[in-house]
Amino acid sequence: MIASEFILPKLNQFLMSQLRSVIPVFFIALFTLSFFSHSVAQQSSKSESKAQNFKTAPDFSLETMVGDTFTLSEHKGQVIVLNIWATWCGPCRKEIPDFIDLQKELGNEDVLFAGVSVDKKGWSKVRPYAQKMEINYPIMVDNGTVSRKYGPIRAIPTSFIINKKGKVEYVAPGMLNKKKLKPILLKLARR
Repeated sequence: MIASEFILPKLNQFLMSQLRSVIPVFFIALFTLSFFSHSVAQQSSKSESKAQNFKTAPDFSLETMVGDTFTLSEHKGQVIVLNIWATWCGPCRKEIPDFIDLQKELGNEDVLFAGVSVDKKGWSKVRPYAQKMEINYPIMVDNGTVSRKYGPIRAIPTSFIINKKGKVEYVAPGMLNKKKLKPILLKLARR
């Protein structure tokens, strides 16, 4: 009886402290999942309706890693995945190999990935990383223009999926993977 009087309160105290540390993480994960699901579901229902009221993607021009100028409006007629990323971002590093694969697979379907890095150290960080990863799509470093026009950017990575008419159809905060992204891109490319 004495052992249970001592152990039970300590056990209850321990379990309550563990529960308090898990609850915030649970609610953050639940909020993120419901926000992303709602965003994609809302956009999907819009794409299926006849009256499409998507916002025109703000135009910008930035220098690419190879020295060319990338101007978004010059790519009208293609499905663009505009990915806001950084070399220090773990989820960004995880999604880039899928983007490279999808660019290889869907480039002939008029799909183009375009990466805009928000690294504060600019090309000194981005260039070696992009070369090491053998990124096969245009990479740029934001000079504040993209963040201002598309912001506020609340999460890194964030991807804007722009249809062939230059309208933003999907906004995806957080990491994307090939399995979820490929069907969306194929649908938009063939529409």
